[in-house]
Amino acid sequence: MLTIEKIILSGFRNLGRNEITLHDVTSLVAPNNYGKSNLLDAILFGANFIRASSEKKNSQMRSRNVIPINTQLEGAPFSYELQGIVKRDENLANFIYGYSFKWERNNSEDRGACIFEEHLRIKSDEDPKYRNYIVREEKDAAYYLASPTGRCSKKLSVGGNVLAINKLSNFDDLFYLDIVTAINQISVKFVSTMRNPNELFSTISPNNDVNSLTLQYPRTGEIGFYINSLKELDHDKYDLLHNTIMDLLPEIEDFKPVKVILKHTEGQEEKNLPFLIPDAFYDIQVKERYNNQYSSINNLSAGCKRLLYIFTMVIASQINNVQLVMLEELENSVHPKLLQDVLVVISQLAGDTKILLTSHSPYLVNYLDVRKIQFGLPAKCGIATFKEVKASKVSRLEKQASAEEMSLGEYVFGLMQDLENDDEYIKTYFDTRDGR
Repeated sequence: MLTIEKIILSGFRNLGRNEITLHDVTSLVAPNNYGKSNLLDAILFGANFIRASSEKKNSQMRSRNVIPINTQLEGAPFSYELQGIVKRDENLANFIYGYSFKWERNNSEDRGACIFEEHLRIKSDEDPKYRNYIVREEKDAAYYLASPTGRCSKKLSVGGNVLAINKLSNFDDLFYLDIVTAINQISVKFVSTMRNPNELFSTISPNNDVNSLTLQYPRTGEIGFYINSLKELDHDKYDLLHNTIMDLLPEIEDFKPVKVILKHTEGQEEKNLPFLIPDAFYDIQVKERYNNQYSSINNLSAGCKRLLYIFTMVIASQINNVQLVMLEELENSVHPKLLQDVLVVISQLAGDTKILLTSHSPYLVNYLDVRKIQFGLPAKCGIATFKEVKASKVSRLEKQASAEEMSLGEYVFGLMQDLENDDEYIKTYFDTRDGR
């Protein structure tokens, strides 16, 4: 099992160097147009690059819509680093893995679109200090650690569209294959809270066999199908989801997943048709407090449907060992009075899966420890940067907020609006050790 504790990236759209420490629930907070969505896109892009085929990597390195065109970032490579922990039997190992590639270039002899740097460092009970396991400083060759007592000097031939970590996953006798495999299987998911909720639940089934139910991570429109699967295949997780909805939304007295049969094929003559209408779809039936019967979930409010969708996707992420789930503008789906409870529920349902939220509202800041929030600072030269409040300054900010008779969230959110040209104030309150 692998856990991501920190992500460091740069060179994507208007993003400079950003270092995001991940807690159980972490939030990126900033007004609109401060780069929150770009940062989520970069995190997903970088994780997908690790798992991608060489052909897909080639395509990603030529993605015109994400190549930096900011004058301060032009020519900057995309760099991506993960820091975390891997469980190895009963022991834990810390790892740092990262890579860098050049974006495609049109007006240079160096055409770019190639990986040129990669590194893997590990420390464990046997190696209390970080030790090099992969070193790569050129396009076509990397060096790796071949034996526990050796040096990181075994040459590995790689191309500009191949990561050494991918190639080493085929080395069955590698003594740290478990860590290499875990990194190759890193999974980051984005859950859209803005999608039309009417598209989420009613899923056509390809057949009537209950064994076709699966707990694999669902596509967005398969939530009705997934909750049916959960009830049949994992009663404990289903009960957890069911009880969560009952506790959080008292206007709902009950809900139950159902399979709706669309047609009967018994006795019909088999025909060689180019397309067959599926026999069934999966729905959620809901009993609301003031209704005299169950009705389809599509009759519920958009907010209630989104919450059930979000909770289901978080449970699916935990079941499928997804390391990080990202939710954009959660407050748009949740009444402010419910937001604190929703944050607690998401944390409980996620288990070891980390949650990264974005918000442009002070409400969320009120309900999270300020140490778990990355604030978007005013863009300097158009470069987006997110920083933590210095731990030594938290108590001062709390006192200042109290003196103004404001919540900490309201105070810090307001403070951010006044920092446009005050670098000294930013350095006082925010951790800018790696530069603004």
